[in-house]
Amino acid sequence: MFPVETSGRRLTLRELTEADAEALHVILADARVADQVLDEAPPSPSEIRDAIPAWQADATSEQRRLYKLAAIADGQLVGLGTLAVVDAQHRRGEIGYLIHPDRWGQGFATELAALLVELGFRTAGLHRIQATTRPDNPASRRVLEKIGMRSEGRFREHLFVRGVWWDSLCYATLATDQPKGTK
Repeated sequence: MFPVETSGRRLTLRELTEADAEALHVILADARVADQVLDEAPPSPSEIRDAIPAWQADATSEQRRLYKLAAIADGQLVGLGTLAVVDAQHRRGEIGYLIHPDRWGQGFATELAALLVELGFRTAGLHRIQATTRPDNPASRRVLEKIGMRSEGRFREHLFVRGVWWDSLCYATLATDQPKGTK
């Protein structure tokens, strides 16, 4: 695969660079984000900077399995999108996304999630893409429903986070489902 750059109506997704480390740290360190997605302390800017070269190297791999992409709006990093190819043989992937809380409720998460699904089907050649969310996160459930993902059930005690078992709700879409637009 080649490095990714794709755009929607307001967002551009591109490969992360070391210059994104501080802005990404600010998002991950926000308690409202960390409470929903992190099972440990947020990484420092230097830890993020140290991880980025491996993600960049993966971007040029012919067997690319992980896309960690900066979500850019108005020239600023406003979020992170992840697409993981979890099973290449069966063409299955999983998306994850986060948006800076100052941008919540403005449609950025929906646009980001839709762009990730589009990338998974068109670029990564996936057939099935899923996402999980916490049951107590109705905003994330709405995002997944808006982009056409269907609820497939609840994974009981799916994740062990900070000493507590979390349930997850599973959503998925297939390449053969009616697509929702991003542009």
